[in-house]
Amino acid sequence: MSKYDVLFESVTLRNGVELKNRFALAPMLAFDADEKANVTDEGVAYIERRNNVGDLLIAGAHAISVHGLAGNGQIGIFDDNQIEGLKRYASAMKKKGHKAIAQLHHPGRESTYSYQLFGKVYGPSAIDFPFLNYPITELSEEEVWDVVKEYGEATRRAVEAGYDGVEIHGANHYLIQQFFSAYSNVREDYWGGSFEKRMNFALEVVKEVKRVASELANESFIVGYRISPEEVHGDTVGYTIDDALELIDKVVDAGVDYLHVSLFGPESYKLVASKGNQTEAMNALIHKKIAGRCPHIVVGSINTPEIALDALNYGDVLALGVASLADPDFSEKINTERFDEINMDVTGRQDDLHIPHKLVLVYGMEGNPLPPVTGIESFTVK
Repeated sequence: MSKYDVLFESVTLRNGVELKNRFALAPMLAFDADEKANVTDEGVAYIERRNNVGDLLIAGAHAISVHGLAGNGQIGIFDDNQIEGLKRYASAMKKKGHKAIAQLHHPGRESTYSYQLFGKVYGPSAIDFPFLNYPITELSEEEVWDVVKEYGEATRRAVEAGYDGVEIHGANHYLIQQFFSAYSNVREDYWGGSFEKRMNFALEVVKEVKRVASELANESFIVGYRISPEEVHGDTVGYTIDDALELIDKVVDAGVDYLHVSLFGPESYKLVASKGNQTEAMNALIHKKIAGRCPHIVVGSINTPEIALDALNYGDVLALGVASLADPDFSEKINTERFDEINMDVTGRQDDLHIPHKLVLVYGMEGNPLPPVTGIESFTVK
């Protein structure tokens, strides 16, 4: 018996699907598609190399709309012509029998690549944000419903491409969070004007995704939801942990199969809220709110065996981000007690790790917002 055995115990999702261990691939925008958002050979090689990360593989940021592209290199799931490429991607993820999840993503006001292509980006409200150098076009009430339908159509394509499920990206200041945020949403209609109405977009998206999944897929098809537990930047408050707990309760009641909490930085899985309930870590509060209704995924620079053990005190499944880039065999090495082989320095390992060249270029940009990867500055773009 090893103290690490708990990391390799199975856990059952709400729909009855069993995960063989407590590790998941954290969804990241890997910039592994071409300029038209199509899957590439490079992208297939990248995601196939991540097969050992865990039993739940969440492929990040599949764009549900051509008007929702965050960057050149983002995978698209907004056109039926993309399904054949997505089949290759999903197949590579499932090569060792793991669960392939497509994260459904619309960045809203953060659709910088769509702005380059079309000169327009959309959001809940036409607010001039000081951190953006372009205007926001407010979605009409009917256009919001159209976006909800785009999530449904993306779910259909995920089913047809052979994915085992989807994750609704409601975190990281993207469109769903923008609707929930009192800072970003000043509407006065079904989609805003009160705390309850600011939850409507998230809940309608969950409802639509669940509807399509129930009609087109079998009961084993997974629907997850990702959320940021607070939006607090000094005196600017979009929502607090107390607000997030209310939305989480409703999202879980709507039948999602897991709840994924997005946080950033070393041991951020144990962060206490900036405002609101500060009695214990936000993930501890969330775990109590979920109350066993579905598994709870945590993330936050989980890159050593001891940190992995600690993080499991705050959730049921551990999502690996930087660790999956730097050492895709991290969990396997823990399981076989090859601790001295764990390596978070990517220097000299470019050919083995298959990190996409566009992601390498983004890491080379001054002031990039990505979590640091030791040694990636040694990589060259061929």
